[in-house]
Amino acid sequence: MSTPRSVLAGLVRRAVGARIERVDRIVEGYDNEVYRVWSADGQDVVVRILRFGRGGGDSTRSAAEAWAIGAARAAGVPGPEILLHDTVRIDDSEFPVMVQRTMPGRPLAEVVNRLSERQRHDVLAEIGGLIARINGVPVDDERDWTTVMAAELADRRAQRDQILAGGFSAAQFDRMLDLLEGYAHDFPCERWVLCHGDISPRHIFVTGDGGEGAPVRVSGIIDFGDWKPGAPVHDLAVLRVRGPELDLPPLLAGYGAPADETYLRRLNLHTLDIALSSLQIGVDEDDRACIERSAAQIRTLLASLDVPGS
Repeated sequence: MSTPRSVLAGLVRRAVGARIERVDRIVEGYDNEVYRVWSADGQDVVVRILRFGRGGGDSTRSAAEAWAIGAARAAGVPGPEILLHDTVRIDDSEFPVMVQRTMPGRPLAEVVNRLSERQRHDVLAEIGGLIARINGVPVDDERDWTTVMAAELADRRAQRDQILAGGFSAAQFDRMLDLLEGYAHDFPCERWVLCHGDISPRHIFVTGDGGEGAPVRVSGIIDFGDWKPGAPVHDLAVLRVRGPELDLPPLLAGYGAPADETYLRRLNLHTLDIALSSLQIGVDEDDRACIERSAAQIRTLLASLDVPGS
């Protein structure tokens, strides 16, 4: 399935007032059909059509994402500039569409292994600070912490077979559920904040070539489609799971996190919950790399949480 070039041309004309010259389809993500488009006058934009998955055709979800991007930008985060937010008709159906200015630079995932120790430390500290800005936006949620965590624990129990298939014993699964039940009781969230929801090295863009001594700075954070009201530790936990190779101390320093064992335990428990979800997805999709990465991280977390037999 693909969007006709004539439809893309009309969207870009409305967004930037120019005809299109080149179109590249970006094969990435589950919900959006994404194109990078260059106009005849040299403008570079991304067209995202919410066409698939659980969000396909959902204008409410698209509007919520646009709100989240605007809130993050207002807080000083380099989120995408939205040039057009509307609906588009394709094959007799209406779909939400956004045309965004393309972020400069490249995803952190493409350059992180080439960074010097200093570059790596500085850009991770900057990322931590930007996550803190996102999480500094208060949001409302009709559900309270007890309700949210009860649903989360129910999901994990329903995923028992996948977790066992990912390399864990029944006893280990039971211990992990005990830990998460303790987390829900011992670390209640008293305020909901804006969370990106899927922050990863693929969604963080940086400028700089990664050469020795060259400055590397965050140029943009993209894809707010999975944003949610969440606990202030949520995005840090998600980034740890999506980018386990990233060093935690500079992220926490940039974020301004408390330097104590209680905060680290809270973060580790939240990360355990996210890592279990990632493992379940890996098993369902038979993604061996995801399974191995998630299982290794879970074992490391269990060891740090002093779980016997981990």
